[in-house]
Amino acid sequence: MKRFKIFIIILFISNAYFAQDRAMKKMALYYNQGNYRLAFWKADELLNNPDYDTSMLPIFYKSISLYHLQDKFLFRKRELMPWLEATNLFKSIKSNPLSKKIFLEHKDEISNLRDYLYDELEWLKIKNDVKKSDLLAKSIKGLFDGIKLNPKKSKWLEEKTKKDIKLEKPLSEIAENRIEIIDLATKCIGIPYVFGGDSLDGFDCSGFTGYVYQKFDLKTGRSSRDQYQSCKKINKEDVLPGDLIFFNSGKEEVTHVGMIVSKPGEPLKMIHSSSSKGVIITEIESSEYWMKKLTGFGTFFD
Repeated sequence: MKRFKIFIIILFISNAYFAQDRAMKKMALYYNQGNYRLAFWKADELLNNPDYDTSMLPIFYKSISLYHLQDKFLFRKRELMPWLEATNLFKSIKSNPLSKKIFLEHKDEISNLRDYLYDELEWLKIKNDVKKSDLLAKSIKGLFDGIKLNPKKSKWLEEKTKKDIKLEKPLSEIAENRIEIIDLATKCIGIPYVFGGDSLDGFDCSGFTGYVYQKFDLKTGRSSRDQYQSCKKINKEDVLPGDLIFFNSGKEEVTHVGMIVSKPGEPLKMIHSSSSKGVIITEIESSEYWMKKLTGFGTFFD
């Protein structure tokens, strides 16, 4: 009987350990898949569980997830802005003697976060968004000092500046025009899909891109096929926010169009009028459905 009780206790401890391990892995998986909200909520859940009081990982993932959530609607309403809250949490980890082990084991994640934040800062400066660039600069000042990380890699800014983006206009001028287009496009999120629609009452895919472009005196043609035929074809590595991405239905003929909203070097994202959900933002490269239908990219910018 005594042996049986010991066995039950060991089994209970083992199950609890594996349950904790699964929860930690799920949190890390969410983050590394780019599901920052889910990673944040999972970390928050674990922080409210006494079983995780001895682990710094929930605080770590809550912190680095928050850096990606500054402009997300639900997080803008927090008492402390996400960037500032993230910095406070990250610094609390740095002050812990055990932080070296955390930083060593998660060197790649922190290195990628640093590169993302400094690219974001440069992007905000190009947009001339003084308020947000000052806030981000304040948040990350000295943040990574003393942490051994991978060499810096700019995901897009340095590479594109060196190549001069193969365009005649300066980077700041290009960015300003494109940002205004993306700003208008994202304000349309949630507008329903309407076959043949090209107004704020409802859009089909080409009606949406045509509507946004028309506001900036860019003539695209009405259908997705027209837009594909009249645009300047570009390679994936030269795509910038505001350029168009085209898809087919299994044949060569173009049947769908979206607008790129991701910056170069980031996983491709488009804003488009989906027949099921209306205007939404979709990650492309993680979707087998969209990758199979991808036809090419085009631009209407000089």
